[in-house]
Amino acid sequence: MPDIDGWAGNEFPLSAWSDDADQGVDTARLIADKSTSITVIRAGVAQTAQTVRLEFLTGARREYQTEAGQTGQADVLVLGYKGHPSLTDTDLQRGDRFATGGQSYEIVMVAPGFNDSLQAYARVRA
Repeated sequence: MPDIDGWAGNEFPLSAWSDDADQGVDTARLIADKSTSITVIRAGVAQTAQTVRLEFLTGARREYQTEAGQTGQADVLVLGYKGHPSLTDTDLQRGDRFATGGQSYEIVMVAPGFNDSLQAYARVRA
């Protein structure tokens, strides 16, 4: 019986390209392409300014559920640093607030389990 691995080779076709940089560095490239500086307010105290990327979720808003079982929709994906060899990890927590571009936001969920980026969802505050 023919073996497809023997014909195609035993390596993933893009392996040389996909391993050219640390994944945390790849995230930093995405952030640098469209970066925004934010100053988070946590428990009424302003934190150090952080650089993130904001992506608005128009048309495909993300639903989230709180620990109390309430549901809502997030308006923005916040992409931050995590696992970069020389940049400090982004520090965002649920309930953090920030303003940029004349609009106020609140972090409603920080997605767990990412080793190479911080991904959080925020809603626009009225």
